[in-house]
Amino acid sequence: MIVVIESHSAHKHQLLMDEMFRLRARVFHDRLGWDVQVIDGKERDKYDDEAPIYLIYVDDTSREVKGCLRLLPSTGPTVLADFFSDTAPDAARLSGPTIWECTRFCVDERILGAGNRHELYFTSALLIAALGDLSLKAGIESILANFDSTMLGLYRDIGCEVEVLGSTHRYGAPVYLGLFPISETILRKVKARLKDARDKIPTEPELLVA
Repeated sequence: MIVVIESHSAHKHQLLMDEMFRLRARVFHDRLGWDVQVIDGKERDKYDDEAPIYLIYVDDTSREVKGCLRLLPSTGPTVLADFFSDTAPDAARLSGPTIWECTRFCVDERILGAGNRHELYFTSALLIAALGDLSLKAGIESILANFDSTMLGLYRDIGCEVEVLGSTHRYGAPVYLGLFPISETILRKVKARLKDARDKIPTEPELLVA
């Protein structure tokens, strides 16, 4: 099940959100070693106070959080503007009501640690497909995201179209900025490739807007 949590309903899903913040701590702090703040086992930052939209993949059987991502409008505070502005071309217009930023995209660290390519592909494709559905309904035309080379390959394998706008080497390995156009055609391609990974998954999780 994909749960979409908006600011007006966040108070109803505090336990689920706490699980999401714990997953983020395990992935970004413990596994990747990012310089992020973790309190009581949960990773949060100031952008979580900017009324973001969260997409959370919850396993239908175990009820565990398997993956998540965060969306913020580009017209407000963004991680890109505050931390990765050197990845953006000087002449690019990257702010507007139809452009949103995706951050904190992550998958359960046990999936990553097991090297389970099938489950990693399925979880990532499921979140991307849900993001496409949400974006089309909300009138979002483009998604901005920073990512490394591993994620760039995964996004393209899933069927996303991504224009790499720039990069930085401040962190050793390059961090890219990508612009992801949203369209029915691209979403159909992502969903078609999602079917290839669904053989071992009994049913496609439903999309629940909470």
